Formats: sequence, structure tokens, C-alpha cells
Amino acid sequence: MSKIALEEWLAEASGDVPGGQAPMGQPDVPPMGGPPPGDPNAANPPAPNMAPPGAAPQQNSPEAEKKAAEMPDVSNDPKAPDMPEKSSEQDFETWKNEFFKESVKGDVGKLIEMIQQIRDADLEAYPRKFVEDNLQICFLRQNANIEKAAKAIRNNIKQNLDQNNPSVSIMNHLLSALQTTPELNNVFIKLKGLLGMKGDLHRKYMASLLGAVQVGTGANNEDIIYNERDYSIRISTRFNDKWGRVDIGKWSLREDDPERYLTEPEQKRMEEGSPEEKDVLRRRVVMEAIAETFKKRSFIVNVVGQDGTIYMLGWDLAGSLKSAYTSGKLIVKTIQSDNSEAMIDDDGEIIPYMDIKVKYIKDAAGGVDEDGKPAKEEHDFMERIDGMLFLTAQYNILKEAASSFSGIVLKEIPYSGNPSDLKVLMRCVPSAPELLMRNC
Repeated sequence: MSKIALEEWLAEASGDVPGGQAPMGQPDVPPMGGPPPGDPNAANPPAPNMAPPGAAPQQNSPEAEKKAAEMPDVSNDPKAPDMPEKSSEQDFETWKNEFFKESVKGDVGKLIEMIQQIRDADLEAYPRKFVEDNLQICFLRQNANIEKAAKAIRNNIKQNLDQNNPSVSIMNHLLSALQTTPELNNVFIKLKGLLGMKGDLHRKYMASLLGAVQVGTGANNEDIIYNERDYSIRISTRFNDKWGRVDIGKWSLREDDPERYLTEPEQKRMEEGSPEEKDVLRRRVVMEAIAETFKKRSFIVNVVGQDGTIYMLGWDLAGSLKSAYTSGKLIVKTIQSDNSEAMIDDDGEIIPYMDIKVKYIKDAAGGVDEDGKPAKEEHDFMERIDGMLFLTAQYNILKEAASSFSGIVLKEIPYSGNPSDLKVLMRCVPSAPELLMRNC
């Protein structure tokens, strides 16, 4: 072999010849992630996408600069995308649903623990009130007498509830528990001395006795909710000094109410029928509308007399009104007075609104009417005043009504203590300095 051929063979075997084949056992391409074997630059590999030696830098070309200027600046973008934070309102609604479920079990300690978990959160006005109201109810439920009564009341409700007339059932079971614990009856007398605060504390007291959750403040919606696993009872509570003007809630007749409660032939008769037909249908629409507004509400009303007697009214308003109206025990009348609401139409005419009264009908004591039938008497029962509906019936009328149609029960708990103690009980309430100037 000649010297030239030998040198070519050695160079080819060592892989130094451009375009030559790699030695046997070596790959044709460099391994992934590193320089080819034997590369003298293996200790300091070139940066990715580095231009080959001798090539002009591309980043300074006009085309490269134009392309770079068109690309968005992402240097200040966050490393992770901004996600909407879960609001405290959403957190509260989730917590509230769990609180309702837990209330069924009646574990006061667990309920207080749940409240303490959210009490320091940054809550809006309603969530804050819900939390504080129900914490006070839980504190009441820790009282031994209230705890004992609440267990008895809830057990009786579970075993014997008329779901068509829940207020009647609740009031009967409530009365049964209160009659065995006179100390609890004195609370109603104390409430009478609290004046403007009595309504709020009364609903908390009722909630503690029923193991219910407070959701409102005595306005147009329910105040407390009694919860079981398969049903809930929405309850409105009222505490009055006397009978005669118990606030029921906001109500007004809607323009489409005739369409909601009358059939098409009845609607036609209401427009084209005789005055008597129109009057009958109009009154029925009023009663149907009132019943529909309050159909999911149970009312518990308490009044404490000057002699310490506690009067307790349980009223399932919707069913009670409809049945009494159908049986002729109640009638609807429209009235207009100087104090009636009014509006001005587009032509500048004053259009007065008719106020509504619901009257209770009873037989008059002796005498007959012009047809020879027993004479009837009309007594105030309900009235709409300034957009609000009130129970205006006096005690004797309510007592008779409770015995004449369904869905209403009226009970009494006479005061059994010394009459001289009544004033002491009514004044056994914190003074303003005790409430406002207490050192915490």
C-alpha cells in the first residue's frame, strides 16, 4: 500500500474526512441533548439557535427588528393566569346551606363552632346579621330549660305534624311544653317591657324553642325556618301589646291577578257581566291573591295582657282564609276615604285607590233580616292600610273564628304568680347604659 493511500485510509478511519462514514458502532447523528462524541467544545456547548461561525447576526437585520417590534411584550405578564377569586358572598352561601343541614341535628355546640369559623370573615350586611342573629339563638338554646323544651317540641312535631296546617301543630306542641315550665312563660312578660326591642328578641326566643334558624327581621318575608330532612316550615313571628292591629305584611292587587285566578269565561263575565257578577268575581280575586301571597307562611302571634295572660295564635293564613271565604264566614269589602292612596294619570286626573277590608260574619243575637232569615253581623277581621295588610280582629272574634273554621288556633296561658310581681317582671330588662356602656 502506498504512503498516500495509507494516510487516506487512516484519516477515513478516524472520521476526520468530511462526508466520511462514522466508525463502526458510532451513530450517524449526534445524541439528543449534547454535542457529538469527541467534540472539543463538549465542555462549553453553544447556546441554542446560535448562528454558525462566520454567519452575520440575524437579530440586527431590518426584517428581524420589524418582526420583534410586532411581537407583544410579555416580560411583565404573570407567570400564572389571574383566576377570579371566590367571593365571600359565595363562601357564605355554601356555609349557610351547611348550617341549615346541621340545624336538623340540633347539636348546639356544633352550630356555635360553625358560626365561629365564619364570624371573623369580611361579610356583607345580611350575612353578618344572619351570623350574629343565629349565634344569639344558640346562646339561648344553651339554657337548660330552653334545651329541654326544644327537644320535647321538636320530637312532638316530628311525630305529629299536620302539614296542611303546620302553625296549628306547632302552636299546640309549643303550648304543651310551656305549660310544664312556668319559668319560660315569664320570658313573654319580660318581652313586654322591652318596647321597641321586643319583636326582635321574641323571634329569637321562638327560634330557640323550636330549634329554628332566623332568616329575617319581621318584615314581608318569613322570620325563622324550622328545618327537617324532608321539609321546612317558614314562620313569621309577631309580638303585640294588644289585639286589633297585627302586621301581616305587604300586599297589593296586581294587574294580572284576574288572569291568574279566574277562568276565561269568568274573566269575560267580569268585563261584560252584571254588576252583581262583577262584584262577586272581584271579591274572589282579592281573596285568592291574599291567600297566594302568604300560602307558604305560618304565623305565630303572641300578645301579653295587662294581667299577665299570654295569648298564643297559630295561623295558617292561606288555607284558613280560602276555606272561611268559601263557607261564607268571611266577605271582602272595598272602601274609600280621604286617606286612601291615589295616583295622577297622564291627563292629570286623580285616581283614588280602593282600600280593602275582610269582614267576619256571625249570627246576630236575636232578630231576623227582611227575608226572615237570622240577622248577620259584620266584624273587622283584616284590612289593607297604606299597602300593608293587618289582622284587625279583636280577641273575641279571633276566639270564635278559631272554633268555626280550620287553620287557626288560639290558646291562653294565665299568669299563675303573684300579681304584684308582674311589674317587676316587665321591668326586669337591661337599661340603656347596661346595653351600650358595658365594659367588654
